[in-house]
Amino acid sequence: ALYERLFEWLIKYINKTLSQDDNKRIENSRIIGVLDIYGFEVFENNSFEQLCINYCNEKLQQLFIELVLKQEQDEYESENITWQHIDYFNNKIICDLIEQPRIGIFAYLDEACQIVGTVTDDMFLKSINTAFKNHNHYSSWNLTPGDKIWKNIDTNKLFLVRHYAGDVAYSVDGFLDKNRDTLFDDFKRLLFNSKNAILSSMWPDGEKSITAVTRRPLTAATIFRNSMINLSNLLSSKQPFYIRCIKPNDEKSPNVFDLTRIQHQIGYLGLLENVRVRRAGFCHRVPYDRFVQRYKIIDCVRANLYPNGPFNKESVAYICMELDISNDVVYGNTKLFIRKPISLFQLEKKRTEGLQPIITMLQAHLRSSIQYRKFRRENSAIKIQNYYRRYRIRTYINQINELFNKHLGKNIIWPKPSSRSLKTIHNLFKQIYQRWRIYKIQQQLPIEQRATFELKLQTGKYLQQRSSFFDINIYQEWKGDYLNLLEENPRLNEYKKSINELRTKDKFDKIIFSTYAIKLNSHIKMDERAIVLTDKCIYKLDQKKHFHVKKTPIPVDEIIGLSVTSGKEQLIVIHLMSKHDLVFYMLTKMDRVGEFVGYMAKIKEKSTDFSVDVQRYVSTNISKHQYVINIIWDHVSKVEFRKGSNNNISLVLPEER
Repeated sequence: ALYERLFEWLIKYINKTLSQDDNKRIENSRIIGVLDIYGFEVFENNSFEQLCINYCNEKLQQLFIELVLKQEQDEYESENITWQHIDYFNNKIICDLIEQPRIGIFAYLDEACQIVGTVTDDMFLKSINTAFKNHNHYSSWNLTPGDKIWKNIDTNKLFLVRHYAGDVAYSVDGFLDKNRDTLFDDFKRLLFNSKNAILSSMWPDGEKSITAVTRRPLTAATIFRNSMINLSNLLSSKQPFYIRCIKPNDEKSPNVFDLTRIQHQIGYLGLLENVRVRRAGFCHRVPYDRFVQRYKIIDCVRANLYPNGPFNKESVAYICMELDISNDVVYGNTKLFIRKPISLFQLEKKRTEGLQPIITMLQAHLRSSIQYRKFRRENSAIKIQNYYRRYRIRTYINQINELFNKHLGKNIIWPKPSSRSLKTIHNLFKQIYQRWRIYKIQQQLPIEQRATFELKLQTGKYLQQRSSFFDINIYQEWKGDYLNLLEENPRLNEYKKSINELRTKDKFDKIIFSTYAIKLNSHIKMDERAIVLTDKCIYKLDQKKHFHVKKTPIPVDEIIGLSVTSGKEQLIVIHLMSKHDLVFYMLTKMDRVGEFVGYMAKIKEKSTDFSVDVQRYVSTNISKHQYVINIIWDHVSKVEFRKGSNNNISLVLPEER
């Protein structure tokens, strides 16, 4: 444990030393990272360590399949490019066998470690034999004792996983001991309280008191699985380039090539499928808008037809015909595919030739601009004299306008009327001023936002205690059906199909608001849902099941009020007549609580019992039991609902940085 903590501290210290202080420079820079992957390990005696290492290889091989093979073929299919489909083996089934929550090998191992009482490695082996007896990529000595792979093996403590790189038999001896965290919390607190600053910083979890530690420490399998999931998510957001190393022989001898060994490695690394995909594809592909923007200078005759567009297939075809490369390109739905590199070189050469007259023109404009600025400087003195003569004249007017300048008189303290007769005029002036100020604000807004401006003002009456509404939402564009936007919902087609079916079935007029959210169910558990508000009811759609409706939709007539927090949290509680409230947290980076409240208030504007409650701690009824929801900011990666004691529910949010 000391070695592990010291190694982690050393890595963090090195990264902190090498990091740059200029955050803007880091955000705009490009980063190259090098990842050295574990080698696939097969020994005579394979234990828990080899299972973790080989699981890492399975996970990274799955990522390679998704990023290189599958994406390449999916792109051709989405662009409607005719080509020969290449079959490949997807090892996701093997990864699920090991990592799948509750029903994977790691899950059964964690369950065995958490059982109270005497639990042995043999009992763990029996449990996974029962669970995976029909799995095509799992076997054991107990399930198939007559299999030739168990020949000359006199133990029944083995199970076999058919990895993409080959079959590996693992011995369960020591699995439970290696998976448990046997380091006591007393030892962590002892080292945290050390006078040595470095030693104390290595044990931050020792800061918690005995009463604060209520959960068991994570097992080694869980920690390793979470690390691999985080690594896969990180690599998925980058553009990877792979270097595949082939081991020529097992003797580490030069000039010795074991053909059987090499062919086996080429097969399980998927290199043949990768070569077939690359050979059947194109050397370069580029969206139409980027192609026209870069190469429109080549088509000099039609250059004035698209200074800023159109960036479509016809514009691309004009440029390709100009260079006579139409036979070497294929037009997709949104991209141009170039087959040979020589055509790309020809495009770049022609573009370079066309840049020369443009550079000359820019130089001429720059020289004339320099002379023009010089001329303006010579006349500056005369202009300053003229402006200064008018300055004193405008002083009085500017002092008055200063009250109504940037904030349209927002901070003006109106004078109190000196007599009762002036009260009516005073109130009338204030009304005129308020209408004038609202008119000026409306004029500053885009035309498409003015329609919802009045609704925003009405919403402000409900959210006076929520300061973020007036800072953000009043100037923020309200789009309502966000799941109908491709930038908000990558699965737009599935969503539209589900909505069309619901519109045909329930006969509602339109969708007013939609968003992704984490919903709290009747068992105080979290469900990922798509919340859709229509003019008749609220739907809870399961985004993992093609946006199918979960349970019965909630009619808007059943809604009697809303509760939101006074901070920036995106928590919404919809109070119902049935005393079973709908509680959800919107998964959005923008503050859309005000927008939802505004649309709901407009629907319920004729209802006399509708109200909006803004509090720091929100109360709710779930299954006819009253709970209080507390807001906690912690070091978590995503939003969580946690059930506490005394009818308390904690909403845990990622800590802002």
